[in-house]
Amino acid sequence: MSMLFPMLPFADDETPLSWAARQAALHTRGGVLSFLTDLGIPLIELARGDEQAVLRLCDRAGHDPAKVLRNTIGAVGGRRYRLRGLEFSAEFTTGPVTRICPACLGEDMTGTRLPAVAMRHRLFWRLAPVRTCPIHGFALRDLRSGKWDDIAHELQAMRSLIVAAQQVPPVVRVVSPLQAYAVARLEDCPGPAWLDGQDIDQAVRATEMLGALEAYGPKLKASDMSEDMWDAAGRAGWPIVSEGGAAIRGYLMARVTTSGEKNATPRAAFGMLHAWLSGSRLSKNPGPIRDMLRDVILETTPLSKGHMLLGKPVTDPHLCSVASIAKSEGLDGRTLRNVLQVAGLLRPEGAEQQSNPIVVDYTAARDLIDVVKHAVPVTRLPSMLGASRPLIALLIEIGQLQRVQDHRALASKIGKAVDGRGVKPILRFLETRFQAVDEAPEGFVHLSKSAEKSRARVKVILEPMFLGHLKRVYRVTGAHGFAAVVVDPEEIKALLETLPVGLSEDSYFLMD
Repeated sequence: MSMLFPMLPFADDETPLSWAARQAALHTRGGVLSFLTDLGIPLIELARGDEQAVLRLCDRAGHDPAKVLRNTIGAVGGRRYRLRGLEFSAEFTTGPVTRICPACLGEDMTGTRLPAVAMRHRLFWRLAPVRTCPIHGFALRDLRSGKWDDIAHELQAMRSLIVAAQQVPPVVRVVSPLQAYAVARLEDCPGPAWLDGQDIDQAVRATEMLGALEAYGPKLKASDMSEDMWDAAGRAGWPIVSEGGAAIRGYLMARVTTSGEKNATPRAAFGMLHAWLSGSRLSKNPGPIRDMLRDVILETTPLSKGHMLLGKPVTDPHLCSVASIAKSEGLDGRTLRNVLQVAGLLRPEGAEQQSNPIVVDYTAARDLIDVVKHAVPVTRLPSMLGASRPLIALLIEIGQLQRVQDHRALASKIGKAVDGRGVKPILRFLETRFQAVDEAPEGFVHLSKSAEKSRARVKVILEPMFLGHLKRVYRVTGAHGFAAVVVDPEEIKALLETLPVGLSEDSYFLMD
């Protein structure tokens, strides 16, 4: 296959498409589409950085492909691209927009017989965060003809647009630190650790979004931002992100207190940053900034269990309204307010308000709420356990049941209730340890009667029974709980003579 002649060297700062367009101008005086078609190279394949298309072009041009491949932005699928080993989303590029520096192109065309051959589209102009020419200090200009082949970024077909751009007075500015970082990273130079720890597009977008919040406040929408505004946002965000994760977290925490609104919602406090990270159509992983913002919101904003926050349901809210806690835990709101007030987790004046505005530290109140949630009035226990009130009192005394009032904060509100989570284990113990019989064996009696026959206190019988020292114990079918339990007084008498281990000092005293 014949090679193109004369050879046109590839410029180190241009793209494969730029080189192809310059060769088209040199060899055919025509456009890049027909030129590539004649070479059997589909424009669309070269535009998406297909390696085989680049190699075929290099082969026909007689050029070493290494430099050309180094400057190739190659599609890897899923609207993702790769350049020099770094992956990024399509939004990290300018897309079909052709970004230029009119001054650079003017210098390209100065003093040459073939300006179309001299004009080259710089690689870094293809990157969205590159908005300023590092050579001239001018803001770059965006061109688009509105045709399908804008994807070729063919400068030779945009002469009139370029000339018009050259007539507009330039905006003078220095390169932003964010642009310098993005270019340096593609040149394999290290930058701030927090930024280098994520994909390059994630780092740039997080910086711009934080900067937009800092520069323009939370009310502006991303769709209302111009390229110059995004450039300013990158500059405003750089001092925050370059200091690392702790500085970013500190900034986000400060936004909560400086948002200007009491109990401001996350959207009101964080604006487009929150809108970006909470978008239902967010197809790209935004990087660590999402978890950082989520943690700050969890720590500072009242939320309810199950609330979707930045793509994940809230499972363990830090702050919560009393009303939402009561609803999720199945508690009466007034009772919960009273308990929280007694515990010092709610100011007295707060308890007089309606539930919705009252916010409490859910993590600090969780243990307390858990106890309240399972509190059972003592008056209900006899029917639940099939026991007399004196027997219930003994179960509390020996520790089989726990009074809620043992929790100091609940003494005056829940009072005589017990922790209901102790009821099922007691019933389960009776059912699994003792055999069920249709009738009580001869000589066997209920606990109260056994105390009378063995001349022992019921407490002295209960403790050995729970410790497993009493072996001759049955449950009479048809009765519930302790009402079904029958014991052998003779076994109890024999046990008292041996002084079994594990009993309380009080029980040993009662045995004497």
